This record gives sequence, structure tokens and C-alpha cells, in this order.
Amino acid sequence: MWKVLIADDEPKIRQGLKETLEGFGLPVHVCAEARNGIDALNKVKEFYPDIILLDICMPRLSGIQLLEEIRKTETECQVIIISGFNEFGYAKQAIRLGVSEYLLKPIVEAELKNAVLAVIEELEKTRKSKKFMDLVKQQLTQNQTYFQDVFLNDWVEGKLSPEEWEEQAEFLHLEMPEQITLVMTAVQPGYERKLAGGTVSDELYKMTLEKIMSDHLSSFHPVAVFMSRYQDVIAILRDSPSELETFREQIREQVELQTGGKCCVLIENCDGLQLPDTCTLMRSRARKFMECKPIVLEARKYIYDHYGERELDLGQVAHAIGCSSSYLSRMMKQELGISFKEFLTRLRISQAISMMEDKERSINEIAGQVGYSNQHYFSAAFKNCQGVSPSEFRKNMAYKGERG
Repeated sequence: MWKVLIADDEPKIRQGLKETLEGFGLPVHVCAEARNGIDALNKVKEFYPDIILLDICMPRLSGIQLLEEIRKTETECQVIIISGFNEFGYAKQAIRLGVSEYLLKPIVEAELKNAVLAVIEELEKTRKSKKFMDLVKQQLTQNQTYFQDVFLNDWVEGKLSPEEWEEQAEFLHLEMPEQITLVMTAVQPGYERKLAGGTVSDELYKMTLEKIMSDHLSSFHPVAVFMSRYQDVIAILRDSPSELETFREQIREQVELQTGGKCCVLIENCDGLQLPDTCTLMRSRARKFMECKPIVLEARKYIYDHYGERELDLGQVAHAIGCSSSYLSRMMKQELGISFKEFLTRLRISQAISMMEDKERSINEIAGQVGYSNQHYFSAAFKNCQGVSPSEFRKNMAYKGERG
């Protein structure tokens, strides 16, 4: 129901308008009546009516003066002016103040009904529009992080003009300084996303790396910390850390400790316009640093192809690629940050997790397919990596699947 305020200095007219309105059978009800302009202004502030039937000529505060006061407030309402013939000169002023309808006395019921129907239609349009805008604002708020990531990635990839950059940064409430310090952290890509506690999804891996960086950089009040589409984490700082090497080493240690992978941390200063080119150069340097030696790449490929063989060991791999076991062991540890045994175990467990999605396969069958001679050894290795037994892990997978 829409709330109506009737403002007229004549009691009989107020009563007549109220009875007429109620007789129309429209979704309106009279929430209040006012006998003069001051009374009407107080009722507006008290009841927040949706529609005002307003006599243009009232004591203490005229209809025009009342309209001017209402427009100063945040009250949004539709106004139907009621005027005598000798007051028609006020029409121009009334229209300027946003009057919806203008009726002349004596009031014709059909005209009043049509006027009320017209303002109801306008109110419904406004309500729908407001609901839509509220929904848009809600969606923007809920997806703020997503939109910010898209903007930052487009920026570092040079996809935005200076005008687009300024407009989007302002829209997302990101205050970018003229001179910035870029911190880029890259972790050597592997066959899985591994964090303390086991294998995780790409999204969780992304969030964790961002959190490591955000936590470590919190004292520098970063403008933004985000993962680029190239899977490196970029932080934008206002100020450059004083002890760069110490700072760089602290980040590297934290990331390698929690991811178990080789990490590269690069720091550069630039301005907003130079940022895309600076990021490209930093990424190129990071890639060179992260590249594995050919012998380690060969070993990884051989292990991928043969991880299901129960007798696979370091000696077999070293012999297959033509080097000594000790040299291969040292190179794998140096390049991957983990030993041959740990690499093979992680690979086998990650492959087992993929196989668990097939409910027809038993745990024992999966154990054999990923290279374990019996389920006992497989369960021990699995629990060591994931923190739970294979059967518990599969139950959790099923539970998550049911919850959608």
C-alpha cells in the first residue's frame, strides 16, 4: 500500500478527498492529514508519505514553499497539486519543483483517480529501478575482489589506456600513487598445487599465496596484492622497503616453507605508465630463474611415464636418462626443492586422488595402479601427505559432492 498525505486548510475538502480516495479501491491509504504548511512539513518528516495531495494555497507555509522545503530533504514522493483557477500562475513554479500532477478545483473524481493511477505507476517504476540498482550495488560489493583482480591484470598486461586506468581505479576505490614499488613472487610450477596439509585446489592455492604475501607486506600498507594470470603474485606498494635483500629473503623463505617449491622474488620501482613493461621484464627474469636444468626435466618426464611401476627408484631413473644417482638426487633437490622420493610420493598420491573420483575403483586397486605393492604402504604414504586415510578422504569427497 502507498501512503498518502492530504494537506489542505479546509477540513471538509480533506475529508472529501480521503473518502474519495478510499472509494477508488486503489492500493493507497491516507496515513496523515495536515491543516497548514508547517503541519504538512512535520507530517512529511514523521510519516514519509509516498504521495502528497497538496493545496497550493495554505496558511503559514504555501504549497510552493512546502515543496521547496521537501526537496531539500531526502524524502522521495510524488506530489499532486490542488489549485484554484486564480492560483494557476503557480503552475510553472510547481512544475519546476517536480510536481507530478496539477488538478484544478473543484476536483473531478475521474481526474483525481487518473492522477493517482499515474503517480502509482511512476512510484512502481521508481521502486523497480531502485531494487535493480540496489541489486547491482550488492553484486558489485560481493564481487569487488573479482573486479579488482580483472582490473589489475588488465593493467599489468597493458590492456588499459591511461583514461581507462584512472576511471576503473576510481570506480574500485583504489588510490594509486604516482611512484610505486612492485614485488613479484613466482613459485616453480609443478604437477600439483601443494601446501602444508596436502594437495589443494588452484583457487585455494591462489588465496594462500596471496595471504602469505599480504601478511608479510601488511606493515607497508600495500595498495593491492593479487595473483596474475601467469600465476605469479604481484604486490603494489607505496614505499620501497629499506633493506631490500633482507626483505626479499624473508618473503622467499616464507613462500618456500609453505609451498615446498622453489621461489623467486623480484622488486622494482616504476610509475603507473611503466608498470606493464616493468612487469613483463620482471616475469621474463623470473622464468629464467625458475627454469629447470634439462636433466631434471628429463627425470620428471620419465617419472611421469613410469610412476605406476612398483620397482621405480632413483637408480632406474638415473640409468634411463644417463647420469649417476647421486648427481640426479642433488639436481632434483636443488631445482625442485624436494627429494626424488618426496617427488615420486607426491606424484603418486596426486594421481591417486584423481582416480578416487571413479567410485568403481577400490582403494586397493588404486594403490596398485599408482605403484604401491599393498594397501598398507599406500595408506601410510597417503595419510602422511593428506593428513587423513584414503577412505576418509574419499568420504569427504563424496560429502562435498552431495553438498554441491
